[in-house]
Amino acid sequence: MNQVIQNMADRRSVRKYTAEQIPEDTLMEIVEAGYLSPNAGNKQHLRMVVCQNAQINETLGKLRMLVTRKFWWPKEGEEFVFSEEELDDPKLENSFYGAPCVIYLFSKKDFEFAEADAYIMSNNLCLAARSFDVGSCVISVATDYFLLDSAKKILESWDITDEYRIFAHAILGYPEGGFPDAKEHDLYIPPLFVK
Repeated sequence: MNQVIQNMADRRSVRKYTAEQIPEDTLMEIVEAGYLSPNAGNKQHLRMVVCQNAQINETLGKLRMLVTRKFWWPKEGEEFVFSEEELDDPKLENSFYGAPCVIYLFSKKDFEFAEADAYIMSNNLCLAARSFDVGSCVISVATDYFLLDSAKKILESWDITDEYRIFAHAILGYPEGGFPDAKEHDLYIPPLFVK
């Protein structure tokens, strides 16, 4: 089987990681594969932030979970507002599953193909990761979650200006307990071939 297709067949979404960081040379090859992604109009608007800081990833992972829950599953009468204190809730999960490396994909807010470009790049990152036996998972973005002052300060330290927003993530690391078993892809409707 072709190696690219084999990587597609072998890749799994990993949601449990060891704390071990990916070696720098391996991580650089994965990142470079991300930049080989096709993108709309060859605009190359995506900005990649590769974060290996556990505290930042924990804070942003919890904030993303908080915002996503309120965006998708609001409680009756609940306002779409947030506070720093809500991040201290011990029941609040980390969206990034404790992965030691989170790649944040930002693009210009007003670019209509930003989301598509971000998901294509995140897929390239995950396929490249698999070729190095590194686990991965694509993490979606329901809506911009960089809402609190602490999150805005992180953006500022990353030199991400107001013209950009978060569109997708790829989380990377070594799977705790090995790669998950394959699941059957039997729900797709067979393709229609037209000649």
